[in-house]
Amino acid sequence: MKINLDIIAEELSALSPRRAGRQKSDTVKHNLQGAGLYEPQTTLSPEICYAVSADTITETFFCPSGITLAVIGNADEDMLNAFDADILVLNAENAHCTFSDMFNALNSVFLKYQAIHARLTSAVMKNAPLQEILKIGEELFGNPLILFDKNYCILGEADSRLKKLELVCDKWSDSKMLSIDMVNAIKTSPEYRRSSTSSDICFVSDEYFAYNTLFVPVEGNTSPLTAAVMETDRPLTLVHRQLALYFAGILRLALGRNHLSSGHSLRFEDFLKELLYDTQIEQAVIDRYLLAMNWKNGDNYLLVTFQTNRFDKINSIYNNICVNIEKQIAESFAFYFEDNLLTVINLDHARLSKADAVHKLSIFLREGLFHAGISYVFFDFSTFSSYYKQTLGALEMGEKYSPHEWCYDFEDYVLHYFMHYGTSRTDGRHLCHPGVVQLYIHDLKNKTNLLETLRTYLELGGNAVLTAQKLYIHRNTLYQRLKKINGIIHTNLDDANTRLFIMMSYTFVDLLGLSPVES
Repeated sequence: MKINLDIIAEELSALSPRRAGRQKSDTVKHNLQGAGLYEPQTTLSPEICYAVSADTITETFFCPSGITLAVIGNADEDMLNAFDADILVLNAENAHCTFSDMFNALNSVFLKYQAIHARLTSAVMKNAPLQEILKIGEELFGNPLILFDKNYCILGEADSRLKKLELVCDKWSDSKMLSIDMVNAIKTSPEYRRSSTSSDICFVSDEYFAYNTLFVPVEGNTSPLTAAVMETDRPLTLVHRQLALYFAGILRLALGRNHLSSGHSLRFEDFLKELLYDTQIEQAVIDRYLLAMNWKNGDNYLLVTFQTNRFDKINSIYNNICVNIEKQIAESFAFYFEDNLLTVINLDHARLSKADAVHKLSIFLREGLFHAGISYVFFDFSTFSSYYKQTLGALEMGEKYSPHEWCYDFEDYVLHYFMHYGTSRTDGRHLCHPGVVQLYIHDLKNKTNLLETLRTYLELGGNAVLTAQKLYIHRNTLYQRLKKINGIIHTNLDDANTRLFIMMSYTFVDLLGLSPVES
């Protein structure tokens, strides 16, 4: 871990440090990894902070360009500012320290951060528990450290020192989370509003939150996390922002090794499963979970259920498949449920039409040997389970009536579904309009075509001209047939419900492969 003079100055604040040199404006770059004694005859490294006594700073002093110096004692300020170097002046007289004491103090700063870095990287490499990484992080900041998921659920344990935090129990995970009032207070702070558009580190004062707090975004391969450094033991400074960037990188390494669960992903998954189990959830709670994904009720969504043909029901395999699905389609969330893989897609955020989303999945589906059931586009998560049932219905009807296809849209199979389950207790023939049965019998006995004539007439909206053209008969012949049909079925074809009933009867016959009368 490399540090800079800002960090050193903060650690040695008792020695009244001040900056000097031409490069003193460059305060963010971390380029130092150790301390050394200044020897003008040796090759000097830009990664070493060289300690030098102020007494040696004279007009003959040689200062190479681009080095870093820790000047111990009082030296001529104008002379120091003329050097093309990064300089930190430490006042030995006020601290009543010798040069050796000051150098040891300087060196101890590097040893401290090197030790913390070694422990953090070791913890990541050995997949240490989350709490262990956070505890080491607390030594880095000198303050309590908490990791939140996007729902502001705490990952790990809440520090006992944080008495002012208003925590509630998350219903779906039994973990602690910030209260809604606290979350709303954070989001009203000016810096939070500014940083929310750029994903920068932000400072929220105790005017808006329980403590002065640095919120540090941690973007990884999973859902974003937020590290919060809360000021209890040590005042937060600009140096803490620099350290926060470093620590966020450590957490990203841990996420990259699949060590840390993002927390939010599992909780959002549990929330969706509760909806699938038809658990009654208040709209405010639904809105909160959607907000965690930057989604909202009113967006257009699509649910896709992948039915697998795999025999190896191994969670790790399905977890990898879910990750691949989410990579394939932006603004999607995939999870495993009841031996199926479910994917929710926010079509608005992904800027996709329903057809585009299905097209994006086509290669994935064929390569994975999956069948997919697709719901209607929906916008209300309170009825989420209904759309899951649609996908199951699409899969069931699709495999029954179109077994060679791989993707089944419920929109294309809703009539099949309706007819299939509408005739589950009663033979479809017995649900047909009586007039259809009578016309079928009449045609069978008299070798006529009245059944097809009526169907064509209704399909064309009662347009006699178009019906005659399609049947290749004269209009007068059509009128004669319609008169005969009316004499057989004694039904008012001007009634919309009657026309619907007759057309449904035709659909029963077609979809179920029946004839109106049992042979």
